Amino acid sequence: MKTLDCPMEGCTAHIEGETEEEVMAQAEEHAKSAHPDMELDEGTVASIRSQIRDA
Repeated sequence: MKTLDCPMEGCTAHIEGETEEEVMAQAEEHAKSAHPDMELDEGTVASIRSQIRDA
């Protein structure tokens, strides 16, 4: 199991998935709905991916 807490200040979203790819897909959906102004460029995606942890 992999987990990710949303890195945006004040957001308490917690994402879980079996694989890193599953977590990243959910994180992308979360960002689109909860943080529509967030630009998911290469650097941002790499930063988010680096925060995924094993549960």
